Amino acid sequence: MYRFTVKSNFILNKIQSWLMGSGIACVVAFLLLANANAVLSGNLLQHIHPFLLLFWCFLITSIFFQIRLVLFSDQKTKVMKPGSFGLTIVLNAVTAFNWIGYFLALRYVEPAIVSALMGGFGPLSTIFWDHMIRKQKQSLSIYLVAMGILSGASILVVALLMGLSGTQQLELKYTVIGLVAGIIGGVSQALTIVVSKKMGDNGWTATQIMAYRFHLLVFIAAILAYYSGPGIVITSRTELLGIALVTVLGVVLPLWLLQRGILLSEPFIVAALLAWAPLLTYFFQVFDSRIEMSSISFLGCMVVVFFSLLGIAKKSNIKR
Repeated sequence: MYRFTVKSNFILNKIQSWLMGSGIACVVAFLLLANANAVLSGNLLQHIHPFLLLFWCFLITSIFFQIRLVLFSDQKTKVMKPGSFGLTIVLNAVTAFNWIGYFLALRYVEPAIVSALMGGFGPLSTIFWDHMIRKQKQSLSIYLVAMGILSGASILVVALLMGLSGTQQLELKYTVIGLVAGIIGGVSQALTIVVSKKMGDNGWTATQIMAYRFHLLVFIAAILAYYSGPGIVITSRTELLGIALVTVLGVVLPLWLLQRGILLSEPFIVAALLAWAPLLTYFFQVFDSRIEMSSISFLGCMVVVFFSLLGIAKKSNIKR
């Protein structure tokens, strides 16, 4: 009995150690939280202006991680790393493009298609940015996998343009705005992954990166909310509750997990895992009354997921 208990504890400790130290586990946890949030945010954005939501979500997030950095980090990690100012500026800029694109796309496009656009353009963009910034090269098979993921995203784009997706048809200009915003979000998300990984290579922790990366986004969101939105004042208890839920469950916790996953994994594996997002979002959409389940959306999601799994398998084989 004693030997069984010791063996069980050993196995549990191994599993716990793997979960805490595994980049893949962190990214998968991020996916579950972020895609539930995509549906919640998509619904909330029908009632709250995107720039108002962006401002408060990331102001609170930025303050939270600044406090965490000050209270729970040693003196050495409280200051910006030497020679990292340029990377910090780039990270702030691409973070702003990423989240503004994401929230605008969710306002006009089915969440599963937004996830597919961002996940579909992610791997190919990640290969490009990783080569440019970290001088990393990929095999031909990885390029083919990235093209396969992009083909699945293309199915969803065609479905949206033909009126076959799960959301009701909007005016063409709003559809185009949603598509362009989603693509910008995907390309900038890929650059965010690579820049974060580069900063991790330079000794940055996940908390440090999170504390410094949202300043420009908060500033831009405040200006946009003031000049093209309702301002930055929360006007109802419903808005306050919605912003609080999205901030905690959709931004603070999942983004820390993603940041941790990026530091522990190769950028392409992170991008390939993020390509699973459309399938998860597709199933979470059952809780969004605006959206009907669409078979062509499901097909596109499955193509993206198939090629992303293939990419992870090939990348793992190459590392061995």
